[in-house]
Amino acid sequence: MNQISEVVTTLIHYNVAVRDTLEYCLRKDSYDARLFSEKKRSVIVEVDQHTPLKDIIDRSGENGEKLEKLIRDFYAEVYGDESTILKLADDGVRVDHNQHLAIYKYVLPIHENITNMIQGVLNDGHQKNLDVADVEKCFMAEEAMYRGVAFMTLVSDLNKLFEEYNQARREAEGKETPASNFIGQDISTVIQNINFVRSNAKVTNQVYKNMEDKIVALMENMTGRRDLPAGKRFPDVTRETAETISLYVRDAEAAFRAIYGPTIQALLDQVKADDEARARGETPVAAGSANDIPTEDKKA
Repeated sequence: MNQISEVVTTLIHYNVAVRDTLEYCLRKDSYDARLFSEKKRSVIVEVDQHTPLKDIIDRSGENGEKLEKLIRDFYAEVYGDESTILKLADDGVRVDHNQHLAIYKYVLPIHENITNMIQGVLNDGHQKNLDVADVEKCFMAEEAMYRGVAFMTLVSDLNKLFEEYNQARREAEGKETPASNFIGQDISTVIQNINFVRSNAKVTNQVYKNMEDKIVALMENMTGRRDLPAGKRFPDVTRETAETISLYVRDAEAAFRAIYGPTIQALLDQVKADDEARARGETPVAAGSANDIPTEDKKA
């Protein structure tokens, strides 16, 4: 594994930790306390220590400073000891499901920033005629899974908010109220988040696009820009959309896991080989650091 592949693998690993935070936007009976602690550690350690991510951030000027602040704010507000969103208790991880928007506020832009970094590093590898095919496949597998997981959580929240909005309007005999207006603002924010995820997607295959098309149709149904399909009601459309997303995530996760494990193992093997080379007084095969890799500054 060459140096660029090592850097890309560490960045993919970080994006996985960021992506997995979306688990807390899914309503579950319980959440694994051990995995919570690992995600909490992973989110902050990459900017607290000398890592490829920290090296790139430090070389990215104002954009790097913005991204590091976003990551540190993410850690403090979502994972920190004073967080009101996630809290580790004796009975497991407690999640305030009324604060999903705060999680999206950090996860979505951070993941996109790291994705842009990865693309910059891969482009440099291509220019140097290095073999980065394996890590590029892993990157695209993570990218595909991330889009599905993001849509799964966002569309679930959209459906819930839409039901609450209609309920508030029914209780007010069809009139707008402060309650319905507040819910409407949250619906608008979720739709903006969905469009943000869509606009940055790198996946173009038909399976992904079919899911995306269904989500767009659902949003247009809700906002009055598209009629419901003949003979169908809102529950039918929301159920079909959720089923499409679930099937997509199932397949994307299987594909991701099949390549992610071997990629991480290859990184660990390379690190071990480099350490052994240093112990013998030799120059490691993947010598150097992320400072040697020019990447474009990306906006945080």
